Amino acid sequence: MAEYAEYQQHNMDNILHKNCGVDLFPRPCHNPTKKNTQAEALSKLKKLLMTHGFAFLAEKDKEAFITMFLYARKMNENQALILIQNYYQFRKEHNLWFCRLEPYDPKIQMAIQDGFPSVLPNLDRRSRRVLFMVCSQWNTERYCLLTIYRALLVSLEHLIKEVNNQYNGFVFIVDWTNFTARQAMNISPRLLHVMLQGLQDCFPAKIKAVHFINQPWYIDGLMSVIKPFLKEKTKNKIIMHGLNLNTLHEYFPKDILPSELGGEQPPYDSRIWLKSLLGSSLGVDL
Repeated sequence: MAEYAEYQQHNMDNILHKNCGVDLFPRPCHNPTKKNTQAEALSKLKKLLMTHGFAFLAEKDKEAFITMFLYARKMNENQALILIQNYYQFRKEHNLWFCRLEPYDPKIQMAIQDGFPSVLPNLDRRSRRVLFMVCSQWNTERYCLLTIYRALLVSLEHLIKEVNNQYNGFVFIVDWTNFTARQAMNISPRLLHVMLQGLQDCFPAKIKAVHFINQPWYIDGLMSVIKPFLKEKTKNKIIMHGLNLNTLHEYFPKDILPSELGGEQPPYDSRIWLKSLLGSSLGVDL
């Protein structure tokens, strides 16, 4: 892999054996019934942080940050503590991955401009953010799988600043149409597994489902290698539609989907999301 060649294979092997601004989009209304539960869980989590070496997170100005972890674990303070511990451990073990993790990084900009990821302006019927990727647009000569992962983290870190996204979570649509075997050769199963583990166990976001469409046989084969290492709950979130867009539309109404996903919206312009990220970083409207 051309980028981050310093990454050490034995670190990856160790992890495989662990259990481990400007807003261009509309905002749904947050559920006010969670307020009392949140206050109680927040108080309990602060006490746990004080006794587990994270006293610096128990300060008043860190409440918004640690609340993200509570939402990601349904206000369970013990599970939120574990997630926080995993979050810092994962970043420590993969510190190079998080170096200059911002939309101004040239490689990250390339990936986001190619739609890795794209973010739909409309929510699904459960008020969840919908992210999608058209995998055939991956130019493997310009950036690697790790860059796509970093671009995804930049996008998610921006999105989870919104409380409603923390509460409702995210769904993904991954379109494999015209994705070639040559492109697939740039996907390391071990690296992909570590990345999935990072999102599953070490990041404060609710990933509710991942939908695959038009996946070729070699992607089915790749997933058969990775799935045994995933938690059962995570496996159940991966839904394979194959060539049948009708089953995808049972989950996503056509009126929110772009035409490339068989929807009624115009083709998606991936530059919209990049402009949103850059604009929020600058604090101005682009």
